[in-house]
Amino acid sequence: MRGMRNSGPETPVSSFDGSTVGAAPGDPIVRLFESIRPELLRFAHWLARDRAIAEDIVQETLLRAWRSRDALKDQTAARAWLLTIVRREHARLYERKRLELVPLEDGIEPEGMPSPPGPDSELDSLRGAILQLPLEYREPLIMQVLGGFSTAEIAQELSLSSTAVLTRLFRARNKLRAMYGLTPAPDDSASEGTL
Repeated sequence: MRGMRNSGPETPVSSFDGSTVGAAPGDPIVRLFESIRPELLRFAHWLARDRAIAEDIVQETLLRAWRSRDALKDQTAARAWLLTIVRREHARLYERKRLELVPLEDGIEPEGMPSPPGPDSELDSLRGAILQLPLEYREPLIMQVLGGFSTAEIAQELSLSSTAVLTRLFRARNKLRAMYGLTPAPDDSASEGTL
């Protein structure tokens, strides 16, 4: 992957010697992929919580997308298509990777020693709360907030109705409110749908 990470913005896919693989700098698909690249990196970074891993995920995503570029019939759907590939690449990473085990005592902070507050402590707290949500609520929330997917796009990606997506988003937000000790929004029939 070394050759790909150092690829310039004009080449979404480069060989290890740095030469372009079937891409011309002015190619519309190259410009399209590169215009979406920062958003892909932001989403991958949120998922992986590591910049280097996020860059690798995005490179693998662009490589897969480049190989399958003929399958993209409507370029307006490229963003959703690429974000879906990022999500799947992130999942594949953990299918292949065997996580290192550490003794439980090493992962627990001693009592009375709270972690120092930092500029990212609220963000880390929110990320932790979101990760505690059941997958059925977490996934549409992340897709909407970080991916910028519309309700219809989320429904299509998750094979749900738009009403079910709205319900899951509503419930996810209410669960987050409850985790933070806030009063959940009223559960009325307008925000509830059938799953």
